[in-house]
Amino acid sequence: MGRLSGRHIVITGAASGMGRAIAERFVAEGAAVALLDRNAAGVAEVAESIGGIGRGCDVTDRAGVAEAIAEIGERLGGIDGLVNAAGILDIAPFEELDPASWDRMIAVNLTGPYNVVRAAMPMLRAAERATIVNIASTSAIMPMAGTTGYSASKAGLLMFTRCLGFDLGPTIRANAICPGVIQTEMTRYLWENPEHSERAADRVALKRLGVTADVANAALFLSSEESAFTTGGMLPVDGGFSWR
Repeated sequence: MGRLSGRHIVITGAASGMGRAIAERFVAEGAAVALLDRNAAGVAEVAESIGGIGRGCDVTDRAGVAEAIAEIGERLGGIDGLVNAAGILDIAPFEELDPASWDRMIAVNLTGPYNVVRAAMPMLRAAERATIVNIASTSAIMPMAGTTGYSASKAGLLMFTRCLGFDLGPTIRANAICPGVIQTEMTRYLWENPEHSERAADRVALKRLGVTADVANAALFLSSEESAFTTGGMLPVDGGFSWR
């Protein structure tokens, strides 16, 4: 029996990167999963490869999210878990940060999870126990150059998660993961450059960059009964960077 056997979990941003790794790990642990991503073709391909449900959906589209969640809940026979992994990053000094970029990061990284949680709330409440995992960032807790919009959106997501933990107990738990530099398409600009990659790895205690499996393992822990007494929490997955 897998650690998520019998669970019905929705994962956003699942066409690639951390979302895809989480979906693959959850299926291996027995969960029935539904995957959302604005890349409809990509998420359909991933869903087919792991035996899940795939649906194109932009998490900023509140009506579209509500429709997708209702359809998924019917197909899965309920929803008792969410992982909000959809996210975008635009690096620019504040004076060069375009208002449209700011708006988009807030919309995807902060309002998107709100839309998903709100749409799924009746089914989460109907479940005996349910979990919410939001993928934030070390940028939520540490200022970094050129990340004003991204950091603000992720810091908001972190507080959103903490408030959910307070408001939704005792049957729904909500926790956040704060990844450091993880090797995904979003960070390709960094890890494909040996000089930048070595500098980034040298800044952390474990002297390496993260991989998507590191985040998937953390999401599994926070979605399983192994973390049954944990809610409103924040788990850094950064190799020992944010506590310095």
